[in-house]
Amino acid sequence: MAPLPSPVAAPSIAVVGGGLAGLAAAAALADAGCTVTVLEARRRLGGRAASFDDTRGGGLVDACQHVAMGCCTHFLELARRAGFADRLRHDRTLWFIDPDGRRSACTPTRLLPAPLHLAPLLFGMRHFSWGERLRLGAGMVRLARARGAEREETAAAWLARIGQPPRVIALFWQPVLESALGESIDLVSVAAARKVAVDGFLGHPAAADLHVPIDPLGVLFGERLAGWLRGRGVAVETGCGVTQIERSAGRAVAVVHAGGRMACDGVVLAVPWRAAARLAPDIVPEAEERLAASPITAVHLWFDRQFVDLPHAVLVGRVSQWVFRSEAEAGAPGEGYCQVVISASRGLLGGDRAALVERVVGELREVFPGARGAELLASRVVTDPTAVLSVRPGVDAVRPPAATAVPNLALAGDWTATGWPSTMEGAVRSGRLGAAALLAGLGLAAPPPVPDLRRGLLVRLLAGGRTG
Repeated sequence: MAPLPSPVAAPSIAVVGGGLAGLAAAAALADAGCTVTVLEARRRLGGRAASFDDTRGGGLVDACQHVAMGCCTHFLELARRAGFADRLRHDRTLWFIDPDGRRSACTPTRLLPAPLHLAPLLFGMRHFSWGERLRLGAGMVRLARARGAEREETAAAWLARIGQPPRVIALFWQPVLESALGESIDLVSVAAARKVAVDGFLGHPAAADLHVPIDPLGVLFGERLAGWLRGRGVAVETGCGVTQIERSAGRAVAVVHAGGRMACDGVVLAVPWRAAARLAPDIVPEAEERLAASPITAVHLWFDRQFVDLPHAVLVGRVSQWVFRSEAEAGAPGEGYCQVVISASRGLLGGDRAALVERVVGELREVFPGARGAELLASRVVTDPTAVLSVRPGVDAVRPPAATAVPNLALAGDWTATGWPSTMEGAVRSGRLGAAALLAGLGLAAPPPVPDLRRGLLVRLLAGGRTG
């Protein structure tokens, strides 16, 4: 192994990409005393966690609703440090609405240790018989104990093979796993599903809590997070797409962007994998077919009144998967706004957007009585065809690590080897991993890691391993 270069005082680092991965990398690098510049091609930060202008005068609207869970410790710690944790609504209750319109308020208890804390959540699902609820609980335990080769099956095939009832698969596993992983259960691996079950539900009494942004992501990331970084000396440049990473003697020496050339001591490449492949094709092969994307569709609806009387709801057995109501106060612009999110939306209703709006509005009128007299004023369908990395069997073997063969060039992005699916948490973790890899290449120490939620003893015995 070649010796590390001599440490330099305040090394100059270029972070290519202003999504959550790049911003998290910038924060970690600033903690380590680096001089950091973030270069983002778009005019707004946040990457795929973006907002658009509501032309009706309602301000910014998120292209797709993003939600963190209690297990997302790295994202929540970044939110706390950057000063926007108070703009994340904390929901402990998960609301399910079944095909007949019955509502189930499912709340984990804090009075029992993990995984027993889930009993009120699992057994509170009124749309299942008691036998189905017991089978669901047994299926979650079985998933936590999945080992070896079975983790490389698809979740749908595995759930059917272990005897999960079709109704339990359709009305729990499908909506929960597809919303958490952004991909169809017919395609995701058992390993990815197990990650959701163990870290997102079983591991800790607070793991399944929802943390829902109540301000647009463009405000939280583009203003609050970016402002905090600037206050710590990080330069943030938007509308500044990088076209080349210059290398010399096996090291990155500069980035070329729309405004010129920036010499640097290191680079964190924090862009989607196709863009990364264009800038560093020898590190991220563009032809890697196993890195596939999955689409997510958000249906934005503006009515003449607000009728969604829950903070959120999982609509099971329908085209609509999740509905989120507006946080606007009565009388404010957007008070009649809601958003419906549909994961794994490839080929949805043949791509007919008008038919999709009609179907979604019809489903809302079926489950929310107040919607039946509400007038639809406007709608917008936003589909991101590359919303998340498809976590199919075998994908973890080709997700690249943060460290590369170029000592002062590191990768970040929720598509890299984080051990997490493509989520805000995965993006933040990747940024910290990328920063740590780059600092190691420069002979510098990385900031201390953010602790995970500590798994309960029963869960450690059940699933093996430990966190925290």
